[in-house]
Amino acid sequence: MNDIKLLLKGLPSSEYIREYFHHYASVTHLAGSPNDKDQAEWTRDKFIEFGIEDTQIETYYPLLNHPVKRRLAIVEGPQELLYEAKLQETSGTAEDITDENHVPTFHAYSADGNVTGPVVYVNYGRLEDFQTLSNQGLNFTHTIALIRNGHVSRGLKIRAAEMFGCIGALLYSDPFDDGPIDKETEGGIPGQAYPSGPWRSASSVERGTVHYLSIHPGDPLTPGYAATENATRLELEDSDAVPHIPSLPISWSDAKPLLKATENFGLRSEQGAQGGLVGINYFSGPSQAQVNLVNMNEYKVSPIWNVIGRIQGSDEPNRAIIIGNHRDAWGYGAADPSSGSAVMLELVRVFGIMREQGWRPRRTIIVASFDAEEFGTVGSTEWVEDHKDWLSEEAVAYINVDTAVTGPNFDAQASPLLSQLLYEVTQDVIDPRTSKTVYEAWKARHEKETANSLGPDDLAYPMARPLGAGSDYVAFQNHVGISSLNMRFQGDYGVSHSNYDSIYWMEHFGDPTFEYHRTMVRIWGLMVMRLSTDWLLPMHPLDYANEITRYASHISNLQGCLALPDLSSAVSAFQDRSIRLEKKLRKYQSKINKGKHNKKLRKHVSQSNEHLAQMERAFIDPQGLPNRPWYKHLVYAPAMWNGYQAQVFPAIHEAMESKNPAKIREMEERAAVVVNKALNVLNGQYDDFVEEEDDFDLD
Repeated sequence: MNDIKLLLKGLPSSEYIREYFHHYASVTHLAGSPNDKDQAEWTRDKFIEFGIEDTQIETYYPLLNHPVKRRLAIVEGPQELLYEAKLQETSGTAEDITDENHVPTFHAYSADGNVTGPVVYVNYGRLEDFQTLSNQGLNFTHTIALIRNGHVSRGLKIRAAEMFGCIGALLYSDPFDDGPIDKETEGGIPGQAYPSGPWRSASSVERGTVHYLSIHPGDPLTPGYAATENATRLELEDSDAVPHIPSLPISWSDAKPLLKATENFGLRSEQGAQGGLVGINYFSGPSQAQVNLVNMNEYKVSPIWNVIGRIQGSDEPNRAIIIGNHRDAWGYGAADPSSGSAVMLELVRVFGIMREQGWRPRRTIIVASFDAEEFGTVGSTEWVEDHKDWLSEEAVAYINVDTAVTGPNFDAQASPLLSQLLYEVTQDVIDPRTSKTVYEAWKARHEKETANSLGPDDLAYPMARPLGAGSDYVAFQNHVGISSLNMRFQGDYGVSHSNYDSIYWMEHFGDPTFEYHRTMVRIWGLMVMRLSTDWLLPMHPLDYANEITRYASHISNLQGCLALPDLSSAVSAFQDRSIRLEKKLRKYQSKINKGKHNKKLRKHVSQSNEHLAQMERAFIDPQGLPNRPWYKHLVYAPAMWNGYQAQVFPAIHEAMESKNPAKIREMEERAAVVVNKALNVLNGQYDDFVEEEDDFDLD
């Protein structure tokens, strides 16, 4: 095993990664486009070339949109305010917009509309931003909301705008957020906008989906089942996961005249809502000037292409480790997602060489290049819905890498079952910049950030934070209950979802030597090797028990005198059993390390593996969460009004926010039921031997 590990760490090549990266990032490849299909076929052919002969393209047919007509203009008001927005990006370098198929600036799943009204500035468009202004007397009816990108998912900003009576929404990136304002390098040099630096420039636009990710991801017309060619479909107006008011993404240069039109009207924005545009005083409005927003799309059911490769396991072929990255992009997609696509392809090449030299994974490895993630994790969601039955039976874990590299700082989100494995692997890989281990660099940064950011009522998250929504892990973790992990190296990244997310950006600012790409291959590869090859699965229920014990205690404290006795009792019993089981698993591993592979140990390890693989599934409730039944995991889900960020025991939290004691009690009882189910999974067939003394005979 050590020889194989050294081989895996030594084989990855920065030059091969650069070659694959250039292939993916040299053209735009929006989901459903000819370039996207070409890259799917090329990826399939490379998988086969590198030894995964069992590779195929699985085609699905979701609803996709493409803009037909867009307009944004100040059409009525003082002459000096009248303005026609450009709605396009200028060329930053020779390569940025050379592709004749460059992607227009639009929102996936935005509603059609031609509306005119005054503009209001609503900071980040969070529910609390709208509520604060409403409480101060601002009437949003028949207005167009101007909203900064960031903090919560785009779709939920537009959902809030619609709920408060707006007729349209405009999303822009303020220079204070991912532009050069108040940024500097580690050496203290002021940050600069692309192409002089990594930050967003004046004409740069963040495209993106406005799908309501916290309601359900995937094709909005086939919720809960796969978008096959002949699937039964909803009408778009009947979907509860997309907006019903038009929206556009715009640059800060196009936002500036709108903000100028709101100056001295309405409420002066408080400090937290002040952006970074020079010469602008941020006011709420509504403006006296009238703004016309036009957004017309061609909506049609279109093919998308998932590339799925399978490496058959030698001993346990019916247990599967799945790894994935999405291939589609909002433009060239150099960092997002081509850095991850290139890393995954290099990992496939490395696995091919390892297999040539005799390595055989015990368990099956599935390698997935998903499509249409940028529209709302569509390709992965449709695939999971299509293969739900066998995934529920056979899947052990899903490891996701989306944007692999935008800088040198490692970051991850994970099911607690996988966090200890991640910590062990990152302790075994050197960080190129610091020469420490990746784990040491990650831990030092996490401790510093946690100390600076926690409020008095906040609960500190572990280094590997819980998973919300926003990438291809969501269907695996939240719909089927497959333990999942997502990881990346991040840095100063101000070109997300723009044409400037380019080869030039990566080779000047992101990872010029591709050493962090190479490092990610090693981490990802070691994770997969351990999960697919270790005799005893490297998964730790005690970490899960400790985490949900902390969360249960935290929300009980928030409840005060209305504590949560059923949940507290269930979590306590789950933790007690996990402590005892963890001791037994350590004993088994010690025997394995000594080479004592007798019949009794094989039986215990096989049973342990079954329970470890199925434990996450216990947290799945077929009924799903209230008002969003697609989400079936009762411990973790994306926060209803955030989307990206995880909420722990989400149904209880939402009931607490409604201040409904009966609902809180009902949701507590449901949460306690799934925790007890997890306890039963861990009990399984252990009852006849888990109490045995440490000196029982395995020989």
